[in-house]
Amino acid sequence: MSLTKYLNNLVSTSGKKSLAGFFVSWEFAKMIVDGNLMHNNVVRPQSGAQVGIDKFGNKYFEDNEESYARRRWIVFADKFDYKISSIPPEWHGWLNYINDYKPSDYETIDNKKPMYHAEWTISATGTQECYNPKGSWFNPAKRNWKKVEIWQPPQV
Repeated sequence: MSLTKYLNNLVSTSGKKSLAGFFVSWEFAKMIVDGNLMHNNVVRPQSGAQVGIDKFGNKYFEDNEESYARRRWIVFADKFDYKISSIPPEWHGWLNYINDYKPSDYETIDNKKPMYHAEWTISATGTQECYNPKGSWFNPAKRNWKKVEIWQPPQV
């Protein structure tokens, strides 16, 4: 890959209008710190074949010319603020070689799911939607609890 093609890919991935605008942006700093982000968004999609897209918009790629552990990878829909928990279990199994069945192949088959099956969602940890137990400062339903109850001796 030539340098000009590489720089054009950087600018188009970031969504900026010019190379100078990219270099002074937060996305540039994040790409420098997270080398995997730059490699997956700029270099790798040029080499592999797209295998599928999940319901969150993440794209899955495979390149059989690479070494065994580097053949499959993901490019997240939100390139700069991605969450690892946005990978559904079916695709997680495919990415980590637990199975060789691409979920895009068997999504059309009428699979019977067990009655306890719950739909996959992205983890809410670190967001406003996360679980807050009933004594938490962040729980919107405030409780009027007494923290300490003073013992009173029985009256004789």
